[in-house]
Amino acid sequence: MSALTKIFIVLLVLFSIAFTSMTVSIVAQSTNWKDTALKYQEQARISDTNLRHEIAASAAQLASALDEARSNIEEIGRLEAAVEKARQNAAGFQAQLARAESDKSGAESMNRGLLAQLRLVQASSDEYRDQRTKLERRAIDLQRRNIDLNDRVNEVTEQVDVLLEQRRHFEQQINILRNENERMAAGPSRSHTFEDPAGAALPNVVALAPVAARAIRGHVTDVGGNVVTVSVGSADGVKMGMIFVIHRGSEYVGDLTVTLVDPNQCAGRLTLSASPPLVGDEIADQASLSASRG
Repeated sequence: MSALTKIFIVLLVLFSIAFTSMTVSIVAQSTNWKDTALKYQEQARISDTNLRHEIAASAAQLASALDEARSNIEEIGRLEAAVEKARQNAAGFQAQLARAESDKSGAESMNRGLLAQLRLVQASSDEYRDQRTKLERRAIDLQRRNIDLNDRVNEVTEQVDVLLEQRRHFEQQINILRNENERMAAGPSRSHTFEDPAGAALPNVVALAPVAARAIRGHVTDVGGNVVTVSVGSADGVKMGMIFVIHRGSEYVGDLTVTLVDPNQCAGRLTLSASPPLVGDEIADQASLSASRG
């Protein structure tokens, strides 16, 4: 029951008492006023008793309402404190939310930057991969060319070695001829005779290759590609252009044409080959070997 309702009840009771008093005074002036007065007096007593009961009940309700109001006020205070705390927490949460949104924005910006860098790195990687493929192909081509050049260099080196040996041989021949010229210029020698060229046993016949005056035997001392060095030289009767047969026991290995002659060794190139020559293989001049087989 609200306080307004209680006030309304109290006013209603007061109006009832006033109305009852007026009614009693009016009835007292009429006939049979004593009975009526007693009757109204009894009613007034009852009304007063009811009013007292009602006032007591209202007071109790008012006290209960006041207690409830105090409790509600205290609860309101607690709720207001909770609301204030909640408001502070909400402010903190809003600040955290703002920081989180700022961090999110920064992270998204960083993510976009990283994605852009990743795209650049991928593009660079693709470009480097293409360049690497091209370089690998070029390296393979260069390796192939290098191998060809190495083969050519080896061949040229062998040719240079042969030419150097030929140069030394020619220098030796020049020195011999110079000495011979000096000796002949000093005066004719009574004991000087000229030997017929080898292979000139028949008139008007020139040998295809120089023929040794005696059989020449030796062995291979070095092999460098097509250039073979053997253990016999001009002291053994070897001459430029002479052909030797290389054999390994009874197995034919190849033919060697002499292109360089030293006193104790000579070198030449393979003109025919059944198998690669090896150090230690035996050699024999072609003319004597053919004669022995013929």
